[in-house]
Amino acid sequence: MLRPAFAIFAQQYLNAILSDYGNVYLNEPIPRDPKLRIFKHPSRSDWGTEYLRSITALNPQIMISPEVIAEAELADVLFEPNVEKSRTSLGLLGELVSAPCIIEILRWAPDTWELRTCMRHGLTWKAEARGSIIPVEENPVPTDEQENDQLEDDDKILLIIVPSIDPKEIEGFGGQASVINIPGVYELPPAFCTTIVVTSELKKDASTLWLRVLGRGPTQRSAIMELIALDVDHPHRAVVKQQLQQWYRLLSEGQMFKECYRLMQTLAIVDGVS
Repeated sequence: MLRPAFAIFAQQYLNAILSDYGNVYLNEPIPRDPKLRIFKHPSRSDWGTEYLRSITALNPQIMISPEVIAEAELADVLFEPNVEKSRTSLGLLGELVSAPCIIEILRWAPDTWELRTCMRHGLTWKAEARGSIIPVEENPVPTDEQENDQLEDDDKILLIIVPSIDPKEIEGFGGQASVINIPGVYELPPAFCTTIVVTSELKKDASTLWLRVLGRGPTQRSAIMELIALDVDHPHRAVVKQQLQQWYRLLSEGQMFKECYRLMQTLAIVDGVS
């Protein structure tokens, strides 16, 4: 299934802007270890197995398995920062990705289930790092060394970027305004290691520009115009402008809606700027 144009842009944008500061992985399977990506679960009943046997009885070569196989899910962006490189030029974004993180970018206000899906990726990643997932057909016994290695997962975080959100969704997960005291940044309880950024609530200044580019509507269009106004020698202007131009051409190939039409007008300006 084809991915929405914004999802493609968001991934390529983050890849372009973060690649100089660490390792960026797009559509990264979670769990990351191939041995953990397929899970086999016994069927809750043998009705399906017996039914399949009955309709394939004439062909004894057909093998019937009572197991259901679930494949790994994909995280939008997984980033492992190089701690020796400063990310101050990225402003708030650079501060939020100071630790290994999964970054999930949504184009709409998320509901409870969408937030749970994002959180499942983060929690599965941490569980994998702690050795809490048993590989298929294996029954490992943790050693003292492995138990000590489990402490290394504590710095892994999940960053969810959304254009807006119902305050009840934040409250429902026990979230509160971040201790960094910046409007639009919320932290869930420490057990979840999750930060939610609401781009429409961020203050409009240089420190939030790189996050607001991932917003929607007036928030995003304003950020794009701010980007164009940056000095041509700005370290990120050229690579971000290139991603916006590619997005413009991608959108030009598809059907445009009202919001998209206004966005296209803004992106057309970018496409014509040297």
